[in-house]
Parts: sequence; C-alpha cells; structure tokens
Amino acid sequence: MQVVERRVEIRVPLEPTRQDWPRLLGELAGQLDDGRVYDRDLPALGRALNPVLQSYRRRARGSGAPDLP
Repeated sequence: MQVVERRVEIRVPLEPTRQDWPRLLGELAGQLDDGRVYDRDLPALGRALNPVLQSYRRRARGSGAPDLP
C-alpha cells in the first residue's frame, strides 16, 4: 500500500463588497434580458429585490443619490 498526499485548493467565493454590487447587478440585468433567468425564478427574485429597493430608497433620501421609481 502506498499513501499519497497532495494539496487540493478549493476556491471559496468571497462576499461581494460595495465595489462589486454595480457589476453584479449589471450581470443580473443581462441574464434577465437574455433569458438566462427562468420565468419560474422571477417571483423569488422579485421577493429578494423588494427589500433591497426599500433599503436603497431609505438611504437615498437626502443623500443626493438618484431616486428610483
């Protein structure tokens, strides 16, 4: 019997930072536009986006950030 050791690297995704969000949201918009997000996934996505928009609107008031409809 022979014991072989080897190092295996596993990439762990990092949590997005504030600089990552514009790119990630742009990627999401692109995936929605070209159909890579299934219609069956839209209700869950909408439920996830709603609190994000509410939080953005609260922070944007009085900060000079653009208002969203």
